[in-house]
Amino acid sequence: MPAALISPHLDQALRQRHNKHHNKLLALKKTEFDVDEELFLHKIISKALLQTVSINFVFFFIYLLVLIGTISVAYDVHGSIIECSGLSWSYLWFFATLGGVLSLRVRRAYYSFFFFLFSVVVITNL
Repeated sequence: MPAALISPHLDQALRQRHNKHHNKLLALKKTEFDVDEELFLHKIISKALLQTVSINFVFFFIYLLVLIGTISVAYDVHGSIIECSGLSWSYLWFFATLGGVLSLRVRRAYYSFFFFLFSVVVITNL
């Protein structure tokens, strides 16, 4: 959840940085009249992609380290509850898929989810 709160600010800062660099490159192009257009566009796009990939890579690993640390502490504190509850990977995959379907925000996805949920409830209660 903290990553979901931080990510929009990171995205906004990255967009502002891209706009600033884009404006600098446009000013550079105006001063040089014999700039190759294709090379210039390649330079803009490659620089923006490199910045985006590197920043996302760094923050992904920061979030991953925090997540691994949090899970290991939670497992040390509450590990016996998890082992006794019978949770397995199938539950994790089910809820991950559920989150993916509900994040689509498409009416047909909601209908399919509720149809699937209703089918599971009916089948398990027979």
